[in-house]
Amino acid sequence: MKQTNALYRNLVILLISFLLVNLAIGFYKSFSKIKNFNTSSISFRVQNKSVLDYFTNKSTVDYISEAEEMIDIFDKYDFSVESFMNEPSSSLIIFSSWPKDFMNINSVKKRKNLFINTLLPIIFIENRKILEDRKKILDWWNQSDGEIFSREFWPNWLFELSEKYNYSESSLGNLLIRVDIIPLSLALSQAAIESGWGSSRYLNEGNAIFGQYTFDKKSGIKPKERRDGQKFYVKKFANLSESVGSYLKNINTHRAYEDFRQERRKLRMNGEDLLGNSLANYMTNYSERNIEYVKDIKHLIETNNFMKFDKVEGLMN
Repeated sequence: MKQTNALYRNLVILLISFLLVNLAIGFYKSFSKIKNFNTSSISFRVQNKSVLDYFTNKSTVDYISEAEEMIDIFDKYDFSVESFMNEPSSSLIIFSSWPKDFMNINSVKKRKNLFINTLLPIIFIENRKILEDRKKILDWWNQSDGEIFSREFWPNWLFELSEKYNYSESSLGNLLIRVDIIPLSLALSQAAIESGWGSSRYLNEGNAIFGQYTFDKKSGIKPKERRDGQKFYVKKFANLSESVGSYLKNINTHRAYEDFRQERRKLRMNGEDLLGNSLANYMTNYSERNIEYVKDIKHLIETNNFMKFDKVEGLMN
């Protein structure tokens, strides 16, 4: 009888030990997942395309961690290129960062669609912010009967806006040359070239879509193939929207793209559409490859039918 009780007691202890070990393993796995999620989580917000105030709080914010989840989110909110082009009130999904497992998607077509779906809304919204700045300037100028005021008589918001676009003159007409959009087709094509359709290390590590340079070690990523004596870094960003905003500001303010801005101004003055395939001709200074780089942009725009994005409601003249 004593032997039976001892055997029974040992079995109970063994079962309890087995249960505790499994619980411990479960807790460890759960903790690992949580830790993993926190280090690579991607926030996103959903907002209506027709809402003009893109700083509004009327948006939904949530978090995910993987590329496949991003695809699921686009499906959940019925976002596609077609809905973006044809539905004025379509939902825009704005993701904060690039998924670390992007290249784990085996289908090239699926990766390409995710690339376009992710960046298209961001480029659209950042351009809309510029249009809102432009409208604010034009409204104030029209109310002033087109008079030219010295900067000291400008309202504070206009002075701050001019600083935002690195502008120090008094001519509002010249300021407006800088405060204008970059065609979606052009921005998207350059994003594809500069990031290798989302495969680049800089995009993965620092949300760096367009390969912009910096000489600040703390705010950049060191290129692996940087030549001896070169001290530049690829600028990293807190999120994808910041990266796109920096690219747009670069084109709108840097002296290398003065010809681009002047051609855009002519198109505006003539009431013509701003088309990426045409304005791409003035992007030779973006790359050391110059005219060959321009050819690549135009080829990419044409072969992917990106021209249609330049006709989207909300960015037209």
